[in-house]
Amino acid sequence: MEEIFILRHAHAEDITECKPAGNDFDRKLTEEGIEKTKKLSNFFKRLKEETDIILSSPYRRAKETAEIFANNLGANIDLKTADFLSSGASSKDIVKGLLPYSSYKKILLVGHAPDLEHFLGKLIGAERIKLKKTSMAKVSLNNNIELSGELIWLITPKIASKIKVKDIKEKV
Repeated sequence: MEEIFILRHAHAEDITECKPAGNDFDRKLTEEGIEKTKKLSNFFKRLKEETDIILSSPYRRAKETAEIFANNLGANIDLKTADFLSSGASSKDIVKGLLPYSSYKKILLVGHAPDLEHFLGKLIGAERIKLKKTSMAKVSLNNNIELSGELIWLITPKIASKIKVKDIKEKV
């Protein structure tokens, strides 16, 4: 692996609104969540970023986020559900779960907070990096064995829709 993109799932319906009520696993995205995911995937495209595979938590809100992201990219991207990204996963679970995917150069993970926040922190040598819903981070790995690297960018959909990609490319 050379790069890992980390995407926290988009806004989902309240747990009391899903059917059956209280079923956290089946919470679907709200219209706001769908729109923010589209904005973020458009930003990803404008940066000319690519991913070889998208791995998603099996929870509905994460899978829907991953599917919208993949569909909006328009490429034939490999999209898989990964149990190791289920809500409550530890950084150790995620590292172990990524082992079978080590031949991929660029991986996009879609999951939950605080799990991905702790994993992102582990990757860059911090304790935890806060991620708002539909926030995305790019980490360039400098040690594929220990999975450590450098945070290249972290963005929210609100900021992504306002930034001109030309400005970023000139500063990076």
